[in-house]
Amino acid sequence: MKKRIYSIYIVLFLITFFGETKGQDTIITTSDGVKLFASIRGDGIPCLFVHGGPGQGSNYWQSLAGDISENHFKMIYLDQRGCGRSESPSDSNYNIDRMIQDFEEVRDYLGIKEWMIMGHSFGGVLQTYYAYKHPEVIRGILMFNCTLDLYESLEESYIPAVIAFFDIDDSAYFSNTNLPISERLDSIQKLFTTKTDVWKLSFSSVESAMKFGQTYAGFDTWNMDFSKAVFTIDDYNKDYSQITPDINIPTLFLYSSNDENVGVNHYKKIKFPHMKLVKVDGSHMGFIDKEEEYKTAIDAFLNQYY
Repeated sequence: MKKRIYSIYIVLFLITFFGETKGQDTIITTSDGVKLFASIRGDGIPCLFVHGGPGQGSNYWQSLAGDISENHFKMIYLDQRGCGRSESPSDSNYNIDRMIQDFEEVRDYLGIKEWMIMGHSFGGVLQTYYAYKHPEVIRGILMFNCTLDLYESLEESYIPAVIAFFDIDDSAYFSNTNLPISERLDSIQKLFTTKTDVWKLSFSSVESAMKFGQTYAGFDTWNMDFSKAVFTIDDYNKDYSQITPDINIPTLFLYSSNDENVGVNHYKKIKFPHMKLVKVDGSHMGFIDKEEEYKTAIDAFLNQYY
């Protein structure tokens, strides 16, 4: 989601044309004029959190897994462009190269030479490509319930799980890959209003689902533009697990036994050469109620590689 301090980075937040700050929350303006929200918390090695969704924003992890993450790292919780508390680009540029350019501009702005990257769910796609393109700035990779192949996870695991959950006899529409996946996912969202226990698709308990929902309370606005655009962009209809053998960075890959959002066998595709693979019993959102297991996995990973 969620140890060696190789340098001490003092983050100075300057009110300039490039950024403005409030305490440990900051707004960083990218080279193409998009204002990105970031929150800095914790102590230790700098670590960028790459959130899931697509488009979910980072507050859910900060609120529910902050203890997992901040006990080990100085966390940079970034809302990606078009997500959460960040702005959307005027030209609707959400391609993957632009997304990781944002990561690099945030790193440069904060004066960080190297950092870890931690991700959840869809964040695995962005993490993998970022590590492939910029291995020189990434000290380590931590992946929690991540997919590296978004469409495979949806088509082969999540959508079939939904069909089974709702006991849909005629599933041809939902399984029809000739139809836009965004259209089918919208129809699934409408199904969710017909049952009160849909939390079972992603959470281990109704209490965990409620905690997750509460992380979105209190915000006047919450940007969802990227989530609306992601399925129109070819970059995200690729299998990024294929480049993992070429990424020689220590990696923690934690997956859950009942994670039907990503797929219970998705981990078998992941081939980072220096990888610690950890299985945890639970769901896609297992970090909410499996805190100790996640902490133990991080400790073991750091002890092994650092």
